[in-house]
Amino acid sequence: MDDKAAAKYDEDVIRIINQLKNEIIERKWAEKKSRDALDYAESIIDSVKHPLVVLDETKKVISANLAFYDLFNLTPGIVLGQNFLTMADGLFDFKEMQQLLEKKQGPEPQVIDIYRNFHLIGRKYLKAAIQGLQYNVKHLRFSFLTIEDVTDQKIAEMKLRKALEDKSILIREVHHRVKNNLQILSSLLSLQITTLSDESPFQVLQEAQTRIMAIGAVHESLSDNRQVGKIPIEEPIRRMIEGLDALFDDNIQVSLTIDPIFLTINQATLLCLVLNEIVSNSHKYSFQNHTGSEKRIFIEIKELNNQVVLTISDNGSGFGIGQDRLKSEGGDYSLGFILIKNLVEQQLLGQWNVKRLGGLIHEIRFGIEEDQTIPPVSVEELSS
Repeated sequence: MDDKAAAKYDEDVIRIINQLKNEIIERKWAEKKSRDALDYAESIIDSVKHPLVVLDETKKVISANLAFYDLFNLTPGIVLGQNFLTMADGLFDFKEMQQLLEKKQGPEPQVIDIYRNFHLIGRKYLKAAIQGLQYNVKHLRFSFLTIEDVTDQKIAEMKLRKALEDKSILIREVHHRVKNNLQILSSLLSLQITTLSDESPFQVLQEAQTRIMAIGAVHESLSDNRQVGKIPIEEPIRRMIEGLDALFDDNIQVSLTIDPIFLTINQATLLCLVLNEIVSNSHKYSFQNHTGSEKRIFIEIKELNNQVVLTISDNGSGFGIGQDRLKSEGGDYSLGFILIKNLVEQQLLGQWNVKRLGGLIHEIRFGIEEDQTIPPVSVEELSS
């Protein structure tokens, strides 16, 4: 080999060495970047508050964060590279988890609730969610499985539900006792009425008795009701009307049409008092000089645009409470008139209108109020 050929050979060797050197440097740099990226990914996984596991397509564990190891009392040697269901003596090999891992995974997480006794950590309430991710560079698919321990939250909720249920039972018992006390008072008034010979005190006591019956009907429904906060108005109104029918015993038929409306205790009581005054008055006065074969009172209660619309009419002679409202305000100064006017306009913040079409027609409107003290939740919901 001459000197010229030797020099060219040396140049080629040096060039190849330099190329190899550059490739080695680039590969080491790529490996460093890959390690840095992996470390960064691990730090992100560890920063997640709730337990997190990363699974490959075969459900083997690629990575897990510290929260996962702490919650289930596991170590990386037991977890990494193992099938998630069979690792740690099948700690997660149960029906709910199997169903979760079999679900089709996409960008939206699939969620299940778990209540189970784990042999390493005891009984737990867990909320598990799995979400798929595709790494397009190498066409790899991963799954992110998060497991949140909600045991303390669930226990707190159950204690609150139990407290609310106890409160609802106590409230029903209070209403039951109020109803009994009102019944005793009504019975005492009834006994007193039988001893009277003068018509005037008899009428006063009878009116007082009907008002007590109206309030008692609400409390009787409250003691039977499974709803806390609001009550359906149909039952107390039917009970009150039945009581009035039995009290007056005058062969007047009362027709009821009532929408399924729920009112607060306050509004239900006021409504029953208003109804009691008008219906009692109709029993006593609306059918004076009535010549028809049937005597009927019609009561319709509807809900319209969050308002109660109460209509009371009869086929009587047009006499009764409120008839003077057809001519002028203030013509009627009876206690019943004053009660209805004040209850509707000042307590219920509604309107009371009267018109005559054969008999009298009363229309009362007021807005449905929301209860601010006890949420409208049933006992069945509390115990579910």
